Amino acid sequence: MRRALALGLLLAASCSRCAGPKSAASAEELLPAHPSGAIVTAPLGALAQHLAALSDRVARLPGGEQLGQFRAQLAGQLGFDPLTREGLLSAGLDPDRGAAVALFEARPRPEWAVALPLTKPDLFAQTVQRLLVERFGASPGAQPQTYERAGTSIAWKIVQGYGMIARGASPMARFDPPPESLAKSTGFAKVRDHLGAQDVIVWAPAGSDLPRRYTPRTLPGDVAVSLQGAPQGLAVRLFADAVKAQAVLPGGGASLVELLPGNAPLRMRLGIAPQKLVDLIPDERLRALIPKGAFDGVKPGFAISVALARNASLAQAIDYGLDWRRKSPFDTIQLVALAEVVDEKQVLASMEAIAKALPQIGAKATRAGNEFQVTYPAGRGPRFGVREHIAYVFGGDVAELHRTPRSGNPEGAALYEDQGAALRADFGKLAAAVHALPESTYGTGPQSYVTRSVVAQVIDPLTPLRVTLDAQAQPDFFGASLDVEIVAP
Repeated sequence: MRRALALGLLLAASCSRCAGPKSAASAEELLPAHPSGAIVTAPLGALAQHLAALSDRVARLPGGEQLGQFRAQLAGQLGFDPLTREGLLSAGLDPDRGAAVALFEARPRPEWAVALPLTKPDLFAQTVQRLLVERFGASPGAQPQTYERAGTSIAWKIVQGYGMIARGASPMARFDPPPESLAKSTGFAKVRDHLGAQDVIVWAPAGSDLPRRYTPRTLPGDVAVSLQGAPQGLAVRLFADAVKAQAVLPGGGASLVELLPGNAPLRMRLGIAPQKLVDLIPDERLRALIPKGAFDGVKPGFAISVALARNASLAQAIDYGLDWRRKSPFDTIQLVALAEVVDEKQVLASMEAIAKALPQIGAKATRAGNEFQVTYPAGRGPRFGVREHIAYVFGGDVAELHRTPRSGNPEGAALYEDQGAALRADFGKLAAAVHALPESTYGTGPQSYVTRSVVAQVIDPLTPLRVTLDAQAQPDFFGASLDVEIVAP
């Protein structure tokens, strides 16, 4: 017995000496803690499963077959299907571990390094060399495992159970053990804790150089975006640290949402500071009509809905668009905008000032009690006024307001809460409104053909989609979520 135990210990010791290098605990351990940006994934198998389920669902929708064709073409080009567990294994990749990418600022293009988990390094080596040469047109470089393409060096190497690929001026240097790894980054740990388990997290630390390619502004704090896929749709989350936006987005308006038409395809609650609403008006000529302090008499938070007018002409809408100078947009859409009044006298005085300024743009407003009706050469404009401590703007054929019972759908719950701002778009309601229009809405002759094509190729394929946007400003960060839901036909 003692001899057997001694022999076992000897074998164990010899195996430990001859074993290969220990595998890293995660892909983040192989990348530096302070890149210009990073991308980290869930285990590749779970990511592939979620994306495949979403892809299959979309491919069954009208017009979605192109996504299925793209997936098949991608698998053909790669030589394996990256959205199946079997495909990942055939390329030597490990479906049970995640991958990570580090981005580094450089000119003219950013440099990067990626760490991919492996099960069979030999299969990975064959795959990466084949793709670099056959698909990306790279040529072997001066050093082993390096390639050149369009003046850029690309290198790969097996490091602690991971296949690493890097692009840059000195890509081989990216494979050296970092003095401090991304796995130890407190900034990345903070955003990961906030976002939770996600399929993909994209992170840019405070002061990152990457955003300067698109804006002169620097990041005041860490910013991260995450994606989570499922057969029912896609969820996107945003986290922006050290962004103080509560003064701009204080919330409010929840009590007004029930007054919006329940059949409106687009409903939103803008919990923004009243004076900031003027900045959202796209037309400079219209912004100039709003006097300073016009919204001082209302509470923060506005409830807004947009629907299709009952007698809308889609043919004319395609011809004219929503250019109010050529044709009144309220011939096509129905608008309801509401705000809670705290000083009715001040609000009516501001409305009177706006009415007097309308001739500057060729319009006029007639007053009846506490309501103003706008008209101008292109058609009938909105009407606005105050009723029962609610300031309103109506566009189109808006009837009396009635409270609609709160929806039981949890996706739209943010509309009925006072925090931040929220939006809900229901393309099923839009499609139903379009198909309820009379036959004359399509026009005649070639115009009818164009209008019907737009409905068939744009409106109808969007019917299963529901989109929810929620944004909240906390004392020390800004957060937002975007959920795209695909409902059963």
